[in-house]
Amino acid sequence: MEFFSDKKVKIVSITIAAVILVMIISAAGRPFLSSGVNFLTKGLSQVSAAAASQGEKTYDELLEENKALKKESANLRTQLVDYYDLKDENARLWKYYKIKKGNSDYEIMPASVIRRDSSQDFYSFSIDVGTTNGVYVQDPVITENGLVGFISSANAVSSKVTTILSPDLQAGALDKRTKDSGVIAGSALYADDNKTTLSKIDANAKIKKDDIITTSGIGGIYPENLIVGKVSDIKYDKYDATKYAVVTPYENIKKVTDVVVLTDFKNKGEIKRISEKEK
Repeated sequence: MEFFSDKKVKIVSITIAAVILVMIISAAGRPFLSSGVNFLTKGLSQVSAAAASQGEKTYDELLEENKALKKESANLRTQLVDYYDLKDENARLWKYYKIKKGNSDYEIMPASVIRRDSSQDFYSFSIDVGTTNGVYVQDPVITENGLVGFISSANAVSSKVTTILSPDLQAGALDKRTKDSGVIAGSALYADDNKTTLSKIDANAKIKKDDIITTSGIGGIYPENLIVGKVSDIKYDKYDATKYAVVTPYENIKKVTDVVVLTDFKNKGEIKRISEKEK
């Protein structure tokens, strides 16, 4: 039925019907109806022309319609961009909520990566929060996947993060399965592969591949039970034959875009407070 609702189709149908009518009458040899037929066909022509003209638009009308469509399209694009921004923001807030929910003692400051240090071998980066946001040197930096690094310098509005791929990060850690302890420290041998090491482990340690490594909380710089990664290999230092584990973080340190700074947590600065009491 949609076919017959088209104006042009209606016009053509009326015209064809008129022509057929003329042919039938002419073939029947009835000239006394010719004047009536002429009148009818003339009227049909006028109706067809009028109908056709109703389907046409002026240049100015088409131009205005085109402008309106472009404006509507631009508005839809803007709404789509806003939707994606809102979707990303909701995803970030959900991550922060999960971190806070699982650790009620954490005081957190969400941040975004604004610059990466291309001249640095251990993938340090800068974030968009600083001392005016309550962020200070040595504050841990994490994501929902675990430890990323620590604040190594800070100004009023931004901070630099040294990552767990760097030897400058030293964090007490342990194997959650065996409770064997050691120290997380980055290495030039593994940084490019997004890996760090658990060194200073006992020769009799029973650490195995795929074991999960977390922070121990000793020292007060990092809270306990922050996930660092999983063991991907067990190695021996070629110089002193000591055992160490190669650890792969659950977070891709080289590509992380959003992080959380832990501005406060239970037992933060434990060693500092103890030493101050002893003075």
